Amino acid sequence: MEYSENIYCEVCGNKNPHKFNLKFERSDFNVVECQNCEFVFIPQFYREHIAYEEYRDEEVLNSVRKGNNYIKFRRHKLRIKLIRKYVKTGKLYDIGVGWGHFLYTAKLMGFDASGVEISELMHHYAVNDLQLNVVHDNFFKVKIPENTLDIVTMWDVLEHIEKPAEVVRKINYILKDNGYLVFQVPQIDSKVARKQKEKWSMMSLEHINYFSKSSITTLLKNEGFEIVKIKSSYELKLFLMFTVLPWIKGRKNKNKQNEQEAISNSERQNFFNKITKLPKFVIWLGLLAHDIIYKIMSRLNYGEEMIVIARKK
Repeated sequence: MEYSENIYCEVCGNKNPHKFNLKFERSDFNVVECQNCEFVFIPQFYREHIAYEEYRDEEVLNSVRKGNNYIKFRRHKLRIKLIRKYVKTGKLYDIGVGWGHFLYTAKLMGFDASGVEISELMHHYAVNDLQLNVVHDNFFKVKIPENTLDIVTMWDVLEHIEKPAEVVRKINYILKDNGYLVFQVPQIDSKVARKQKEKWSMMSLEHINYFSKSSITTLLKNEGFEIVKIKSSYELKLFLMFTVLPWIKGRKNKNKQNEQEAISNSERQNFFNKITKLPKFVIWLGLLAHDIIYKIMSRLNYGEEMIVIARKK
C-alpha cells in the first residue's frame, strides 16, 4: 500500500500503517480512516503542495467585484447572530479571511475585527476594496500575544490545513480564558456525504481533512477546548456553484466528472453573479426563503457542513 508511506493521523498521532482503513478509493487519490480515532483524511503520500498565495487569479477577482455584496453580507449576518449568543462583542480574529465579506460584516456589527489571509489577491481585495485590517501572511508565522482575543473564527479553512492540531493549539494560546473558537468545515458523517461517498462534491485534493462530529470533538478536547455546540450547515452559494452548475453542464456532457473538474473558479463565480442579479424584490424573497430553508435543514441535520462552537477551558 503505497499510500501508507509516512502516514500520520493529525488528530490522535497514530503512525502505525496497519491501523488505517481504506475509506474511499478514487482514480486521483485514496482516503483513509484512522482506526484509533475515526479521523478521515487524504494520506500524506497523495498530498501536493498548493500555493494558496495564488489561490485565486485576476479573473476571479474581477468576478467577485461584479458580485452582489449585499447577499454575501446578509449570509454572514446569520453567522454573527449565532456568535452573539456566546460573545456579544470584543476582539474577533478571522483565520483565512478570504475575500473578507464575513470580517466586514463582523466589523459592521460592532466587533473589533481583524484577520490573516495567505492569498495575495484575496488580501488585496479585503484591504483595498473592503478597508479591513488584514495581514497578508501564513497564520503559523503571525505573532499574536497570548490571551488577547475574545473569539477566533475560521470558515472552510481547517479542511485545507496540513497540521490542524497545531492551528488549534495556537488558537488556544491567543484566546482569552473562556474565549470562543467558531468555525465551519465539511462534515464527512453528514447525510449528504454518506450518500455520495467518494463522489461527494466536497471531496478533492485541496480538502485533505474530513472531520466528523466525533473526530473534531477529539481534536478540540486534545487541544484544550470543550464543545459548546455543533450544528449542521448548508451553504447555498456552494450548492449553486459546486452542485447545480456541474449538473447543468453535465446535462450537455455525458462525462460529468470531467466536466466538473473543467469548471474554473471564475466560471463558478460568474454563475453565482448571474443568479443574484435578479430584481431586488425577487432577491429579497429568495433570501427570506433561504433563511427559512437553512434553519429547517439545520434542525433536520441535513447540511453537508457543520459549524462548531468551542470554548477554551
